[in-house]
Amino acid sequence: MEITKDLILEEIKDLAGIDAGFLLENGLLTTEHARKWVVKKKYFQLARTGRTYTDIKNELSDCYGLSVSTIEKMVYRK
Repeated sequence: MEITKDLILEEIKDLAGIDAGFLLENGLLTTEHARKWVVKKKYFQLARTGRTYTDIKNELSDCYGLSVSTIEKMVYRK
């Protein structure tokens, strides 16, 4: 599934309450960095609900079109 810039902007607005459109338009933030932030934020948000980490990674993988290992790298690497 192709993740569009509009979907990422909507997710950032929902999660952080900020409009990141200006940052993307002016090159201060890339879509890839924004997607990484959204995936990490949603991962830890869902982890607090008591769901298993495997279930969370599989859901995010389906939602954002990333492999489970890519999500693990995003979340666990610094």
